[in-house]
Amino acid sequence: MDTIQIPVNSKSSRSERLEARISLELKTLLQYAADIHGSSLSEFLISSARESANEVIRDHQIVKLSTEDSRAFVENLLNPKKPNKKLKEAFLNYKKKVLSR
Repeated sequence: MDTIQIPVNSKSSRSERLEARISLELKTLLQYAADIHGSSLSEFLISSARESANEVIRDHQIVKLSTEDSRAFVENLLNPKKPNKKLKEAFLNYKKKVLSR
């Protein structure tokens, strides 16, 4: 999985601190997982948080379509319908408000 790059103005890659209060049960579970992984608890948490964040962002950015929706999308790309009255009005409104800036 690729790491998603977010632009940040930072001179050091380890300049920020993150703290959280958790139960002893959760800390024990996380430490056990880190031990199995062969890393420190901090390394394990950072790695796991990075993977989870990348997955959440990727899921948010990727549009998933059903087979039927995919076919309809491609059909409309290949054979677009002519713009109706509302679409023409929306475009004129857009040109007036946004493009005139």
